[in-house]
Amino acid sequence: MRRHRALTAHLCRLLESHGGEVRLRSKVAEIRVEGGRVSGVRTETGDILSAPIVVSAIAPDVTVEELIDPAALPADIRERYARIDHRGSYLQMHFALDETPSFAAPYQALNDPAMQASIGIFCTPEEVQQQWEECRRGIVPADPTVVLQIPSLHDPQLAPEGKHAASAFAMWFPIEGGADYGQAKVDMGQRVIDKITRLAPNFAGSITRHTTFTPKHMGVMFGAPGGDYCHGLLHPNQIGQNRPGPKGYIGQPIPIDGLYLGSAGCHGGPGITFIPGFNAGRAALAGW
Repeated sequence: MRRHRALTAHLCRLLESHGGEVRLRSKVAEIRVEGGRVSGVRTETGDILSAPIVVSAIAPDVTVEELIDPAALPADIRERYARIDHRGSYLQMHFALDETPSFAAPYQALNDPAMQASIGIFCTPEEVQQQWEECRRGIVPADPTVVLQIPSLHDPQLAPEGKHAASAFAMWFPIEGGADYGQAKVDMGQRVIDKITRLAPNFAGSITRHTTFTPKHMGVMFGAPGGDYCHGLLHPNQIGQNRPGPKGYIGQPIPIDGLYLGSAGCHGGPGITFIPGFNAGRAALAGW
């Protein structure tokens, strides 16, 4: 976690040292296209930023469908991006803890800090499938799959001295089927806490504060369609050649010069792999 934060700060300084500018809370409303190539962007506040190259790090379908004038793209390309599946609905929780979780037998090996960067608490494949089917019907999974992370073990600055910060995400949060959204948030959050506590009995009692983010929060805060921070589910129809590259899909490139895709929804993503951005950067330099 500390390395990722240091890397982000370094990249910002590197950009600024070469005359670049980082704008926070400046949402792009349009990627401007003139004569078959990008000319810059327009922000929600109406600012026009001219540029011969635009690299989009948001979901590919949002880039194509919402930010580009439909007249600038063939209908078949727009239709393909419209088919990207975002139904992977996650619940994200963040915890302030008085102490680290202490895992009981037979999971004592997880008490090693080296094991606590990411702890997957999975069910059987059949149970995960059942959870998926239940969420599609608006039912909160009875025993959700959970991934727990305790980043303060490796970056003590994330919590007060002697305390810890933890995060967990769980699958699958019901966004279809007419579920009571607020109650589903409460119910699933409690089931996440209960599941971790079954393995680490001191977990629930050590929580001093927690917050819960649903797919709606992810959509508002990060622009993730349907709360899908992967920018497209990872299944056979959306990996490999079925995931776009910097210029779009193989055999069906986006016919706009100067536009490049580099988000988690591109080949090499999701996750902190840096591959989509690396590929987009190399493609932009090659086309410059």
